Amino acid sequence: MSAGLLRKCCIFYLLLPNLLFGIGWFRQPYSALLTIGFGYLLYLEFKKEDHTSSLTVNSLGFLSIFSIACVFFCGIDGFSKPSFDWLAHNTKFYDLFQNDWPIYFPEVDRYACYYYGYYLVPAFASKIYGQLLPSVLVFWTFLGFFLGFAWMLLLVGQSRFMLVIFLLMRGVGQLVFSAFNLLNLSQIHAPIFNPAIRSVFEQSAFAPNQIIPSLIGSGILLYDFMYREKIDETFFAVILVFIWGVFPALSLLAVCGALFIHKYILNDGWRAIDRRMVVVSYIIPGLVFLPIFTYFLSSQTLAIQGFLWEFEFAEHVLLSYAAGLLIDFTVFYIVIISLNRIFQIFPTWFIHTIFGLLFALSTYRMGIYNDLFFRGSIPLCIILFIGILKGFETGIRTRQFPKQKSFYIASSLLLFLIISLIFVKSNLLRENKIASRITGQKGHYRTFGYTDYPNIYQALLRGYKDPVGAKQYLGASDSVYERYLSRRHH
Repeated sequence: MSAGLLRKCCIFYLLLPNLLFGIGWFRQPYSALLTIGFGYLLYLEFKKEDHTSSLTVNSLGFLSIFSIACVFFCGIDGFSKPSFDWLAHNTKFYDLFQNDWPIYFPEVDRYACYYYGYYLVPAFASKIYGQLLPSVLVFWTFLGFFLGFAWMLLLVGQSRFMLVIFLLMRGVGQLVFSAFNLLNLSQIHAPIFNPAIRSVFEQSAFAPNQIIPSLIGSGILLYDFMYREKIDETFFAVILVFIWGVFPALSLLAVCGALFIHKYILNDGWRAIDRRMVVVSYIIPGLVFLPIFTYFLSSQTLAIQGFLWEFEFAEHVLLSYAAGLLIDFTVFYIVIISLNRIFQIFPTWFIHTIFGLLFALSTYRMGIYNDLFFRGSIPLCIILFIGILKGFETGIRTRQFPKQKSFYIASSLLLFLIISLIFVKSNLLRENKIASRITGQKGHYRTFGYTDYPNIYQALLRGYKDPVGAKQYLGASDSVYERYLSRRHH
């Protein structure tokens, strides 16, 4: 599979939910204009040719097995022990199947305002069939993992070992907090705003709806930047991510903005900008995205948002932040900068930009569990992980490595964290459907149904006992979307 074909498949995969959303959420003529706009942009994508790299048949076979394993262990459909987030995922899937679009909560007389991208295609297929089809959601998830990890494998030189390591890389923060809990150091504990870098494996158990577009979007961005050297063509892919996950899309958009500024303001200058390129790559995608952007602006203002020190005592925030993130930033920075000095993986300014964005995201809390950092950091961490693993892959191949002691200490810590995660998650080898059939014992873990609640608002309110979280799904009353754009009125 060539990189060009992979890109076309990924754009089509990301675009399908956007197309369904445009048809299902907007009245005429906006839905028709969105359909025409997306169709034209997809046509332009299919015209592009790129034969810079290709995945081998063996790599594609490995990717299939790897993606099946990720689907199995992420908790979907109760194949293995699911995280509590799957109650919400399953309910949203059922909500989209059972109820008319756009989603509306009659109990509070409000439209929903949420990024439903991950669930739309399986829900639409279920509507056509007339029955909820979890198997379609499973296949859709497999397809997303396959496409996303295909980019990761391509970017690390098709090293299968590095792809496995990529899945398990994480920060030290969670381990530090666990140690503090064991030592009863109550003055330092993990706050609810999650100041820690989690692995892709862990994130996939909580938010496959945002991991998948983050993998695909980050892969396209890095490939356009490192190999194709056509950063302008990334913008369309990034805006397609918004309906999948707002916070990952914002991070990707910030990286795109940094690339644009560096190229056209700091280096080549404004005169290097081609007018036709601006129209095709920025203005048309921007106009197509405008109704969706207006929809997200209709969200009810989050009750919980502000800088971290506004929620906790400053001393506690500083201690927990230092334990959870500053150590991680230091370790990852030492490793990638040391490797970059030898192999020039990324421009130095680009590395500093990624760390700067991570730091900026980490200081502001938005939502109960700080989705701004918890989800928004995913694409940035993916870029960081790929840079590190690309360096290690090149180092192993050329037998060259940095000589600084700090590099080996930091690298050893990362290796220890990967091994510790394997140990912590080894329970999934016992807590799954296959193990239950082999042993003849019913799985001792809780699974979540699809039809327990009529909609996600009720699931948050009654299932999670979280009225504040339920309000985060509500659109603002009498919003621009409700008055002028929505398909129906109540």
